[in-house]
Amino acid sequence: MPSTRERRARVATTLVFFMTGWGYAAWATRIPAVKDELDLSAGALGLAILGLEAGAIAGLPAGGALVARIGSRAALRAGFAVLPAALLAIAFASGLGALAAALALMAVATSVIDVAMNAQGVELERRYQRPILSGLHAGHPFGLAAGGLAGTLAAAAGVSLGTHFAAAAGMTFVAAIGATFWLVRESSPDGRRAFVRPNGRLLLLGAIAFCAFLLDGAAYNWSAVHVRIEHDAPGGLAAAAFTLLSLSLALGRLFGDRIVARHGRARVVEGCGAVAAAGSAVAIVAPSAAASIAGWALLGLGLAALAPTVLGAAPAAGDAPPGVAIAAVTTIGYLGSFTGPPAIGALAQLGDLSSALALLVAVSVLMTVLARPALGSATH
Repeated sequence: MPSTRERRARVATTLVFFMTGWGYAAWATRIPAVKDELDLSAGALGLAILGLEAGAIAGLPAGGALVARIGSRAALRAGFAVLPAALLAIAFASGLGALAAALALMAVATSVIDVAMNAQGVELERRYQRPILSGLHAGHPFGLAAGGLAGTLAAAAGVSLGTHFAAAAGMTFVAAIGATFWLVRESSPDGRRAFVRPNGRLLLLGAIAFCAFLLDGAAYNWSAVHVRIEHDAPGGLAAAAFTLLSLSLALGRLFGDRIVARHGRARVVEGCGAVAAAGSAVAIVAPSAAASIAGWALLGLGLAALAPTVLGAAPAAGDAPPGVAIAAVTTIGYLGSFTGPPAIGALAQLGDLSSALALLVAVSVLMTVLARPALGSATH
């Protein structure tokens, strides 16, 4: 049975996942306001967002190094000391360069937090002696939803960027830093190895993460657009594709741990791949907007347990410290999230969007093929 401290740490880690989503949603919901405030063209905004992508990639190995050297609790405190400051820097950016730098800083902090909170989750799984990482991950989409609602209300009420971001940053800092005092220490920190080159099973896990993150990024960016274009749906109905995808992803994660405990990680990845393939296919070939939205929601269920299942297996796939192994797999995964959306766009230019989205079916099937070589009969 887990101790009282371990149960508190589980609640605190879920709160950390939640606040990470909450903080990011502040930026995501106010992108139009930032664009208008700085009078940026679409192309200029795209350049600024490159800072976000570059910072995300740079922050992952930094997160692995920090967790290996100072532990996940201290790494989380470092990340959450920087994230609120980055949000304020975005709100008060004076031009394109300042905005890109602030976004890069936010992404570095978020990546450090990403590695550290997953490392804490893996340590809690070890102590609980059963899977719990999927339930912890559920906090993130719920945080996105709550932060998205707050951002929507702030935008509708005409709240300034500075006021909104200051409130979001303050809440993020207080709640997340407070939560770190309830976290546990890793049992075997190893500051000698801060980086690892993925190979063997760790590389295969990275390949599955690449597929999972590609599906996730493509679905978030193209689901509403697909329903709008292919079914001529009104804006509100098209947006429901994204909303239901997000909701099914969050709800699916609440049950992911039980499924992993019962069936093992390899079978879960195989099942998730099959569900994701079916959901993608339904979304693509559905004759109506409602049926297509149902397909996108089914894809969300397929994606729900993938990331926590794969990241939870990373520390056992080699001899690297948990944070370093998680950083290695997550870095490869992030490359998939950056590859998927533009790949769909490029393929759509050659034909139509529905044909381009067939890539999602192929990638889902590939995950089922990789599951056994990467995970074998792993359960915990």
